[in-house]
Amino acid sequence: RKTFGAPKVFLVCDYCDQNYYKNEITFFNFVRDRRLADIVILLRTINTGNGGVEFTLEFSGENNFKDITTTEKFNAIPNLSNGETREGIRDAIKKGVLPYLLKSNLASKINYSIAGLDNSTNADQVKDKWNLWLFSIEGNLYGSGQAYSKQFNMFSNFNANRTSQKNRFETGVFQNGNIQTYEIDDSTTISSFVNNIGAYSFNAITLGKHAAFGYFATYYASTVQNLKNSTSFFPSIEYNFFPYDDATKRRLTINYRFGLRYVDFFTPTYLDKLNEWYILHSIVVGYRQVEKWGSLNCDIGSFQFFHKQNYYRINISPNVSLNVAKGLNINLGGNFSVVNDQYFLKKDEVSQEAILLGQAQLKSDFSYFFFTGISFNFGSIYNNVVNVRFNMSDNNW
Repeated sequence: RKTFGAPKVFLVCDYCDQNYYKNEITFFNFVRDRRLADIVILLRTINTGNGGVEFTLEFSGENNFKDITTTEKFNAIPNLSNGETREGIRDAIKKGVLPYLLKSNLASKINYSIAGLDNSTNADQVKDKWNLWLFSIEGNLYGSGQAYSKQFNMFSNFNANRTSQKNRFETGVFQNGNIQTYEIDDSTTISSFVNNIGAYSFNAITLGKHAAFGYFATYYASTVQNLKNSTSFFPSIEYNFFPYDDATKRRLTINYRFGLRYVDFFTPTYLDKLNEWYILHSIVVGYRQVEKWGSLNCDIGSFQFFHKQNYYRINISPNVSLNVAKGLNINLGGNFSVVNDQYFLKKDEVSQEAILLGQAQLKSDFSYFFFTGISFNFGSIYNNVVNVRFNMSDNNW
């Protein structure tokens, strides 16, 4: 489908149902590359305090519409279905493109009506019987097997949070377990059980448009890391060089934490410890930016144990997505850590089976992972037609 005289539009949105918008919005032409577009629509998302998502749509004009920019927002509350969320974004797109349509060849064909007026109210002033509290309970079981092996995974999670303009509080507990069994031969069977249990709480109190202070508290137990109990409490302060109101577009934050940690171990560590107190601090610098050319995310952080200065860890986690030319997209990212904080390593020698089954950690000076990808599209500039025939995701090929 091609609408003659209609503006050409490029929609930038990860993991959204673009086919739906192509079917529902027929008064402009979708194109495959932003450099071919008269209008670029950039969809940003940010989680809201009630567990929903705020969608911000930024419209920018090119060619005959170069000086026209506008913004629309849609708030998807937690109990909205995927269909209702798509409809809300669709309506926001329709409203946002109106200034461009008035300047296009389709202006004479536009008719509109006003069904009602929006009443903008501060989120904190809305009457709510739950007083802004949101609760979430999740549980998953997963199993798989073959003639000689089987595994069973279990995951559960409970979360409660309350978010207002002045305060953000969240607490939760989780559990993640894994059981594996391998039959090597008729007389040899290897079994493994790995379990992680944790709880957390944090509270952030607003200090104007750029800062916040509060605390982080955690409990963690892990068979892999030889941690029977690891309990921490960290007062914290954060500064954002940009206003928090611009968080969907860009953020540059510095977060500093200072606190205590008490640890009990399942078995003695290589330092002959069964329990110990630690004093430690952490600083994390985070940057986020989303633009028409792509997105950039990067966290750089470090924490150090005060009374054991040789215990520390440094992490960097960059993630870049670039639209570098017509049809050409590059994605790359990963994480690299300098590791010198494995105070939990077991004193006893770890068996080969435990290493291969992921039941224990060994000493390492670093850890890393990375990913990269490239895609290139060329051909017809129009991208309006939707055809989902033979759109199969099964394994029966």
